Amino acid sequence: MLLFELLGYSFLLAATIASSVSMNFQKLAQHETHYHDPRTRARKRSSTLSSSVFCRPLFIVALCLSFAAATLDFLALTWLPPATVGIFGCIAIGVNLIVTKIILFETPRKREWYSIGAILIGSIMAILVKVDNEPLETPAQLIGRTSSCVYIAMQWIVFISASIVFDHVAMPTWIEQFGFPFIAGAIGSQNVCMGKYIAYAASSALQHGHLMVRIDVLVSTVLLCAASIMLHVVWLNRGLEKYDAYVCVIVYQTSWFLFTTLSGIVVYDNMARLGTLSQFVFTVGCGLAIYGVWNISVIHSQIELEDD
Repeated sequence: MLLFELLGYSFLLAATIASSVSMNFQKLAQHETHYHDPRTRARKRSSTLSSSVFCRPLFIVALCLSFAAATLDFLALTWLPPATVGIFGCIAIGVNLIVTKIILFETPRKREWYSIGAILIGSIMAILVKVDNEPLETPAQLIGRTSSCVYIAMQWIVFISASIVFDHVAMPTWIEQFGFPFIAGAIGSQNVCMGKYIAYAASSALQHGHLMVRIDVLVSTVLLCAASIMLHVVWLNRGLEKYDAYVCVIVYQTSWFLFTTLSGIVVYDNMARLGTLSQFVFTVGCGLAIYGVWNISVIHSQIELEDD
């Protein structure tokens, strides 16, 4: 079992790197609109590039990397609970800072490191909490509960509604900077929630020679998983179009980590038997991470105004 867990964490690390590179490539595709050299941005175009960002070679490469990352996450879910996958995602914040510095030459300002520190400390506090890897019921039984169905439906309703509001209502810069990638991370986290069920359906079918889950539920989870992959790319790029990649990706990754972990708790009972102290540490850690995301959005918008 330990060997399979180590293999799962290896897949998660590879997925983290692939995901960070993918998001940086998406930002490069955005830069191509105004620059001949999207990485260094030394040669500005005389007229903006009219082709769709989503059809550019860099963006297509980014999508392939994103698909590879999602596949590795899916494989890891065969041996790891969703909460663990979400918590491990905080490592992506550090990986992204390195990748963004190499690919885009973007580095956080001094004032922003306080917020990044709060995000990392909060994430580490959540990691220190023992995650229960053996719930009493199967993923098929757990996802079919009323509480699980209500949670999944409400997450989609709330964040799709939020996206409509952002489309039609003018918001302050710091809220837009926070909102676009935060929605992307929350919606993207559904990929892991649905992926756990799909991984269970596939592994149990291989073991028993036939499907052990309801076909209607399996089709629904596959459709929701596909929708989360497509929609999170759209909303992440709404943020990348206007704002620095390292801020957007940090907000996105923190949101993804929080909601993936929350899905593991609510849907799959990954922390059903936590003690009071563990619950407190986990809650404070998540709260600190959310505060860091909010604060870096405010500070970065202030820095942009000062630079202008």
